Amino acid sequence: MSRQNYYATLQIDRCASCAEIKSAFRILAQRFHPDVTEDLDGERKFKDVAEAYRTLRRPDSKAAYDHQINNICIDRAALATSLSGMGSFSWGLVLFNYFSWFWLNQGRDEE
Repeated sequence: MSRQNYYATLQIDRCASCAEIKSAFRILAQRFHPDVTEDLDGERKFKDVAEAYRTLRRPDSKAAYDHQINNICIDRAALATSLSGMGSFSWGLVLFNYFSWFWLNQGRDEE
């Protein structure tokens, strides 16, 4: 038995944020709720959507699921959680370029 793809169930991208996951769940839960839907498979779809959201809403279970399906966005999410509050990591490259330029051009002013 193959496991279903929770991202496809919620109709979102594999790199979706927590807000996008929550929004997709709310929309699909309202659409497939057993009291509202006229779809014959509505109850099963509602349970699938709820299971997908249950897995993807918590960062630890989402990371485990992403690792299991070899999600390419897992590295980006891990970097974002490990460097929270620091923004993107490209600032280190900018500083390195500046200081290397400064170091190389330090003696040229004296000539």
